[in-house]
Amino acid sequence: MTSRAPLRTRAGERQILRFPVLTDLDGSELAIHAHVVTGAADGPTLTLLSGVHGNEWFSHAVLRAVLAGTDPGTLRGTLVVVPAANPYALRTVTRYSNDIQQVGFVNMNKAILRDTESITGRTGQVLVEQIIERSTHLLDFHPGPWGTTWGVVLYDATGPLSAASREMAVAFGMPYIQGEDAAVAFPNSVFDAASAAGVSAVGVEVGGLGFGSRSEDDWIARNVDGVRRVMVHLGMLDEPAPPRTVTDVEVAWDLRPGHGGMLVPEITEDRLLTATTEGELLGRLLSPVDLTVLEEYRSPGDGILLSVPRSHPVHPYNFGFVIGRLCGSAA
Repeated sequence: MTSRAPLRTRAGERQILRFPVLTDLDGSELAIHAHVVTGAADGPTLTLLSGVHGNEWFSHAVLRAVLAGTDPGTLRGTLVVVPAANPYALRTVTRYSNDIQQVGFVNMNKAILRDTESITGRTGQVLVEQIIERSTHLLDFHPGPWGTTWGVVLYDATGPLSAASREMAVAFGMPYIQGEDAAVAFPNSVFDAASAAGVSAVGVEVGGLGFGSRSEDDWIARNVDGVRRVMVHLGMLDEPAPPRTVTDVEVAWDLRPGHGGMLVPEITEDRLLTATTEGELLGRLLSPVDLTVLEEYRSPGDGILLSVPRSHPVHPYNFGFVIGRLCGSAA
């Protein structure tokens, strides 16, 4: 970890800091912006990242609400909020950045520690050096893109910071958390960068877009409540946060379309985090041309719905239905 000054402003103040990355061909400057709220008393530096993937912008509403509800006068430590960690991908509202012709599409969350020859790589370097390495704890938001919703919190179950990361995941308060060998499952990711910097990190995959205000407002509230619970856990806030029952799960089945078409679920987003039984019909894929059924999606076994889509057009291997099971359960 590079020794750097903590990321903070003057005590009791809030400020937007700007970290330039590069100047593009048209003269526009690419930069990362961080909202920094520094408490009146010392404490941890918790960073909230959004938009590592440019099509995952549901969490912008979460970050706005967290910032609006944080009073620097009662805060211990520093809250850092980065709404657009990958502004080049957000520019086109795409998961990956369409980099210079010689490089092509680049996924920041698979290139953050190794890529130095692309716009995405340069952005990731600035993100790591100026923000991640200057934090003590990190929440990395990856909600569903339009048409998909998720309901799980991820943590590194094997690295040197696994115990502290799991405690943060539990504190967030969602019913299910998912431990992963981050070095294997997410190499060269924000998780990797945080681990290398000695920063405890959690991935928040809660919510999605395209489901209407009733569901989306509830997911926003769950996320905001989760962030504040983590802040209480870290000693940054003094407010009630009664413990909740949290269960470890693992992904049992990831049902993705093998063809392009119109994904038409038989279930709604209200089924997120509820049980499914073996053989239950979850949805179908219809040809947009002749309207025939191309695929059916049935639950391969008993489990818990960790991700549910709405009706929308999909390319082959886009997200579909994700079914989890309790850790240690037989498939």
